[in-house]
Amino acid sequence: MIDKTAHEADNNNADTAVDTLDVHSSDLKSGHAARAGGARFALFLAILALSFSVIGIAAGYKHWQRMNDKANKGLAEIAALREQLQQTPRNDAMDALRKELADKTAQSQTVSADAVKEVARMQEQTRQFADTVASQVEQVTFLQARAQQTAAPTTADEWQVAEVEFLLQVANRELHLANNVQTAKDSLKEADAALAKLGSVNYLPVRQQIARDIAALEAAAVPDIAATSQHISAMMLALKPLPAAAPAPDKPAVEEPKPEFGEGNSLWAEYKRKLSDAIVIRRADGPLQTALDGDARQNLYQLLYLRMETLRLLLLQRDNAGFHAQLGLLKDTTSTYYPKDQAEPLLKELGEFDKLDLKPVMPDISASLKQLESARQTETTKQQPAAEGKTKPSEKDPAKASAKGGKGE
Repeated sequence: MIDKTAHEADNNNADTAVDTLDVHSSDLKSGHAARAGGARFALFLAILALSFSVIGIAAGYKHWQRMNDKANKGLAEIAALREQLQQTPRNDAMDALRKELADKTAQSQTVSADAVKEVARMQEQTRQFADTVASQVEQVTFLQARAQQTAAPTTADEWQVAEVEFLLQVANRELHLANNVQTAKDSLKEADAALAKLGSVNYLPVRQQIARDIAALEAAAVPDIAATSQHISAMMLALKPLPAAAPAPDKPAVEEPKPEFGEGNSLWAEYKRKLSDAIVIRRADGPLQTALDGDARQNLYQLLYLRMETLRLLLLQRDNAGFHAQLGLLKDTTSTYYPKDQAEPLLKELGEFDKLDLKPVMPDISASLKQLESARQTETTKQQPAAEGKTKPSEKDPAKASAKGGKGE
C-alpha cells in the first residue's frame, strides 16, 4: 500500500509538472521569449531531480524487498528451530525406548542361552541314563543267559543237549587254537550222533549246520604237519655227505710268477721277501667240489643236516615265512655244492614243500553252536505250555476229590 501510493504520487507530480511545463511553454511562446533559456534549464533540473527521486525510490524498494526476504527467511528458520525444539523430547523418548528394547533383547538372549544350556544338560543326562539302562539290560541279559547255561540239567534230554554243546565247543577250540582239523571233525561227528539219538525235530537245523561245517573242514586245504615232519626226518636220514671228487688228470705244472718286491737291505725289503715266501698261488680250473677237502665236505653235510632240522622245527611251529625262507637256503646250498646227479633227488623232494601253506584260512564252524542255542530256546518255549497244561489238572484234582468226598458224604 505504501509503495503503490508513492508511485501514484510520483505520477501525479509528473503530470502536474508536465502540465506546468506546457503552460509555461505556451506562455513563454506567447509572451516571454526572452526567458526561454532560463525556463529550459529549470525544466532540466526538475527532470534530473525527478530522475534521481525515481532511482532512489527504486533502490529503496529493492532494499526493502531484500530485507523482507531476509525477514521471511529468518521467520522460516525460527519456525524450523521451534519444530526441532518440539521434536527434541520425542527423540529422547525414542532413544530411551531403543535402549530399553536393547536391554530387553539382551536379557531375552541371555535367558534363551541359559535355556539352551539347560536343555543340552538334560539331553546329556538323558543320554547317560539311556546308556546306563542299555548296559544294565545287556548285563542282565548276559547274566540270564549265563545262568541258563550254567543251570544243571534236570532231564536226560537236557544232559544230552549239554553234551552236544560241549562237543561243539571242543571242535571250535581245537580248530582255532590248536589248528587240529581232525579232532574238530571228530567232535562234530560225535555231536551229530548225539543229536540223532535225541531224535527231536527242533534240533534238525543244528544237524544240518553240523553237516555243512564238516564239509567245510574237509574242503579246507589244511597241511598234514605230522606227515610232513616225518617226510623231513626221512630226508635227514637219507642225506649223505658230499662224495670225494675224482682226481683230475695231471697237467703240466705252471709256475705262477711271484710278485717282485724289489731288492735292498732295509727292514721293509726284508718284510717283502718274507711275504713273498709265504704267498702260495694255485690255479683251480676244476669244479668247486674238487677244491673241497674232507673237513669241508663234512662241514657242508652238517650244515645241510642242521638246516633240515631247522626246517622241521619251523614246520612244527607253523612259521610259514621262516619255513619257506629256510627251504630256499636248502635249495641254494644243495644246488651250489652237490653234484647234479646227487642234488636232483633232494631238490625234487624239497620242491614238494613249495606250495605248503602252514597258516591257511580256517572255516568258521561256530554257526552250529549258535544254531544249537536257538533250537534249545525253541524247545524250552514249547515245553513250558506243555508243563503248564500238565500242572493244571493236578491243581484241579484236589477240588474234584473234595467234591467227590462231599457227594459220598
